[in-house]
Amino acid sequence: MDDTVLAFIEKHRNQSPAELALLLSKKPHLPKEFILNQVNGLQKAKQKLPFLVESEKFIYPSARAFSQASSEKTGTYKAGIFNAKKILDLSGGMGMDSYFFAHHAKEVTYVDWNEELVKTARTNFEALQASNITCVNSKAEYFILQNENSYDLIYLDPDRRAAKEKAYKIDECEPNVAELLPNIWEKTSYCLVKLSPMLDIQQALTQLPFCKEVHVVSVDNECKELLFLLENGFEREATTHCVNIQKESTQHFEFNFEQERAASNSLGEVENYLYEPNASILKAGAFKTVGQQFNLTKLATNTHLYTSTELQQNYPGRIIKVLEVSKPKKGLTQQANVVCRNFSMKPEQLKKKFKIKDGGTQFLYAFSLGDESKRFVLGELV
Repeated sequence: MDDTVLAFIEKHRNQSPAELALLLSKKPHLPKEFILNQVNGLQKAKQKLPFLVESEKFIYPSARAFSQASSEKTGTYKAGIFNAKKILDLSGGMGMDSYFFAHHAKEVTYVDWNEELVKTARTNFEALQASNITCVNSKAEYFILQNENSYDLIYLDPDRRAAKEKAYKIDECEPNVAELLPNIWEKTSYCLVKLSPMLDIQQALTQLPFCKEVHVVSVDNECKELLFLLENGFEREATTHCVNIQKESTQHFEFNFEQERAASNSLGEVENYLYEPNASILKAGAFKTVGQQFNLTKLATNTHLYTSTELQQNYPGRIIKVLEVSKPKKGLTQQANVVCRNFSMKPEQLKKKFKIKDGGTQFLYAFSLGDESKRFVLGELV
């Protein structure tokens, strides 16, 4: 990055990609793709990787590589799951997971098949003073076969965009983790696998033997990652950790599927408080366990909302103080944040029909009870 390129990037760092691409088409002496990557990275790093924004020497890779990288919040969480001194990252990419692992580990080996990505990552690790990361240009399958070293932990985030369409099933990603595991167990006893939040957890467990822990990670109530910690030879039921990372705190809920199968909930009408599980709990399927552990009444088997007379503190989700309960009707409120659960309409349809403006401090929940009758609950956050 010479001074001319740096000055151009600084001047146009807040410009839209479309406008910038048009401008660069008229300046053939400037490296178009490189500049677009830097501006894209600088704009998106504000939310995803804020610690990079002040790093003048950091080089952002392609938009594709950036989109696949872990965020600062998920990367930090992931690095704290397992205490390992020697880690092998077989899906290096932009290098963010390797970087966060390096905060805890004594040494990290970053591996990626893309030569340009490896060069960029090596330069960036130097800029970030992550001197305990070694970069290797190789395919994961080749490296695991040819390398004779052993590791405390091997990490894999298989490429979900290897095909033309974005994939999420294990056998559609590269490398295929299920096929690679026999070779991995020759180098380590522990393997951490990151998979798409679109994937069915129970299906993944059938393809990933020896799973000890499942981590369902959300940020601000949006599910971002599924993490599977495997221990060679582990045969018991996996523990599922439901994590919702928020601005001021992190919600945790822990269960296993054996507990979920054995749990039961009483069903009933709305009481003084309404509870909605966070996105990680809903993704993990802890529908009965979360109600049982907090001594809540469920509104219907397929309506994953709960209620109680007394306030249950530290609930891992949204808690609503009930102001009014009614059958669906117009005039209950003029403005609210609308949530539909097991209801015949989507929020946009409901707002249009009942003439409700979006936003404000109140919440309107629309749902079905056990007898299929419909209810509205108007309330406010606790």
